[in-house]
Amino acid sequence: MNARSFAAVAAVYLSATVSYGQEYQVRGITLGQDNPGPEVHVHHDGGAPDAGKLEVKSFLNHEGTTLKLKGPKIVLTTQAGAASVKDPAQVIGSCQLPSGGGSVILLFVPEKAGSPTSKIVVVDDSKKAFPAGSIKIANLSSLPVKLDLEKKIFDFKPGEIRNIEDPPVNDANSSAFKGTCQADGEWQSFSSGIWPHPGPKRVLQVMTDNPETKLVSIRSFRDVATPP
Repeated sequence: MNARSFAAVAAVYLSATVSYGQEYQVRGITLGQDNPGPEVHVHHDGGAPDAGKLEVKSFLNHEGTTLKLKGPKIVLTTQAGAASVKDPAQVIGSCQLPSGGGSVILLFVPEKAGSPTSKIVVVDDSKKAFPAGSIKIANLSSLPVKLDLEKKIFDFKPGEIRNIEDPPVNDANSSAFKGTCQADGEWQSFSSGIWPHPGPKRVLQVMTDNPETKLVSIRSFRDVATPP
């Protein structure tokens, strides 16, 4: 092999190494039941080659998927193969991961009953962005929300994702909780109860639009895994 050929081969190898140098630890959560479906395939931006298969659950535990990607933008479909990216019936959605790799949670929010199509929301799952003992609030609804924890008010704009670190508690190490949202020009209650302190773990609270009440639904995911 002459010097020119060797340089060309080395350039191709280096390019491939750099291109796939972004490694992500990914956990998927669905807010639906049968959505997005039994199989979720991850594709590099552009459609080929496939990056792997993602397991999507209705709860959080230590199990996730390792993906080595060319870049942070991915497309998710119900089938393997680059052709699925171009078939609207097979496309679940797309999202932009943080650049450079890391640990993330993907939230799948169904957009249409009977269809795999979802809004995919990326949540930074790193220890710095989601520390132990905190509650991460994701207001994915279209309404402003107020959360009352032990009479301390936390405001969340539509689409805002933010931590409540070391939430206020009572003598039972829990928080009396009440959620209100601004709908039709007034603040209306949508949920109340007791939130135990996360302790050494973490809790993800996700709020979405409730099509029946026209208010907000809230769903809790207690993360039993140690923050990465």
